[in-house]
Amino acid sequence: MKFLSTLSVILVVALSSCSTLQKSYFTVDTRKRVEERAIPVEKLQFYVDKDVELRRELSSRDAKVTSGKVVFENGKYVNIILLKAGTLGVCTQALNNSLDISFENGDNKNIRFNVPDRASSAAVYSLFADQWMNTYSTYNPGVSQIGKIVYDGDIYFMRFGGERPKLMIQKTAKDKYQINTRVMKGRKVD
Repeated sequence: MKFLSTLSVILVVALSSCSTLQKSYFTVDTRKRVEERAIPVEKLQFYVDKDVELRRELSSRDAKVTSGKVVFENGKYVNIILLKAGTLGVCTQALNNSLDISFENGDNKNIRFNVPDRASSAAVYSLFADQWMNTYSTYNPGVSQIGKIVYDGDIYFMRFGGERPKLMIQKTAKDKYQINTRVMKGRKVD
């Protein structure tokens, strides 16, 4: 019993001493610091912070799809692609105020995240749509915002709960400001 308690204490100390990885929101300031260090944003590992659902209606002749699942809903075929919170993504194109992020392989499979023009340094890159709509009758008319995008060459309607999904990156605990202090020893005349 004493051995198990000693082992558990050693395990806790060992795990807590490791540099922990945590996700943080990708802000204007974060991008500026990354680019100042000459690190291309295309080399960063991105994540989405909440679930996003992409939907499109299909005619019966177009019922075969390459990704997602097909659901027969109210007499129509609906293609649904789910982007789960925490899914890994890579930047395929970086523009002034936006990043195209790809969460799966293939051409034209990008979702754009952006910040407004003249955004503050704390502004977080959020999901962008070609057009924002109040409702879309095929699924839940009570949802306040539905985004229309072109994904994989087809028009999809994005749906999510609450605020717009945001872009995140993984950072280490070492990514904190460090202050090095030393005392000058002085010099004697030769």
